[in-house]
Amino acid sequence: MLAMRFLVVCILFLVMSVSVWAGEPNSDVLATGFRRVVLFAPDFSVKWEYPAGTAAEVHRLKNGNILFADGNVTEVTPDKKIVFRYEPPENKEGWGSYTCQRLPNGNTLIGENYSGIVKEIAPNGSVAFELQTQFKTDDQHHRMRMVRKLEKGTYLVCHSGDRLVREYTSSGETVWEYETPNIAFLAERLPDGNTMISSFDQVTIVSPNGKIEWEFKKSELPELGIRSMTGFQVLHSGNIVIGCYDAYDKEGNGVGMFEITRDKKLVWAYQKPTDRNMMGVEVQEPY
Repeated sequence: MLAMRFLVVCILFLVMSVSVWAGEPNSDVLATGFRRVVLFAPDFSVKWEYPAGTAAEVHRLKNGNILFADGNVTEVTPDKKIVFRYEPPENKEGWGSYTCQRLPNGNTLIGENYSGIVKEIAPNGSVAFELQTQFKTDDQHHRMRMVRKLEKGTYLVCHSGDRLVREYTSSGETVWEYETPNIAFLAERLPDGNTMISSFDQVTIVSPNGKIEWEFKKSELPELGIRSMTGFQVLHSGNIVIGCYDAYDKEGNGVGMFEITRDKKLVWAYQKPTDRNMMGVEVQEPY
C-alpha cells in the first residue's frame, strides 16, 4: 500500500509540475495548451486562460483581444467576451481551420483544412474572399495547416499532407513552392525575402531559389527530447521561439515550447506534460 501511494504521488508530481530549463522569456508568453489558450508571465505562472479545443494558433491583437483557431476561429476580449467567431461549414475534428491571421483591413484570414479553401472573413462573418488551393492528398485531415497573406497580396499556404509550401496569387497561380521533408506546418516570409518553415523534425530558412540558409533539427538539443515542432516566432533579437505538437512521450519526456538563439543555444524551455499540444506560441514583445 505504501509503495502504491508513493507511485501515485510520483505520477501526480510528473503531471502537475512545471520544469523550466535555462532562463526565462523576456516578456509574457501566449500559447496553446491542453484544451485552452493561456497567457503566462515570464515565470510561467498563469495570468489568463480561456477554454478551447485543440488550438493550433493564437495571437494577441493590438486591441488586446485574443484570436485563436481550434477548428473554429474565435476572438475574445480580456474579460472573455466573444466578439468574433467563424465556424467553417465542415468542422469534424481536424477538418476546420487550424490557422487565423487578422489582416490590416479588419478581415480574418482562415484556411479550411478539409476543403483546401483559403478565406478572408469580414467582421460580420461574411466571406469577403476565397481561393481554392490545389493539393494531391486524399486525407482531409492533412490538406492545409497554416496560411499567411503577405504584404504583396499573395498567400503562403502549408499543404501538410503534400509536404509542400506553396505561394499563390489571389487568382490561384503558383509563384513559389518548396517541398518539406515532413509535414509542412507553418511558413513565414522574413523581411529579407527568405522563408522560415517548420516541418515537425526541423525549422528551416530557405532562400527564394530554395537554398537552405539555416536549419535547426530537433536532434540538435537531445536533452530536451523535442518531438514535433510546429508554430514559431522570430523575436526582435533574432532568437526563435518554437511550439511543439504531441510534445511528450508516455513517460512524460519532451518539451512544450522553447527559445533558441540563431547559433542554436537554448534560452529557456517550458515542460509540463498536461500541456501536450503547444502548437502555437507568441512572446508578447512590443509591436
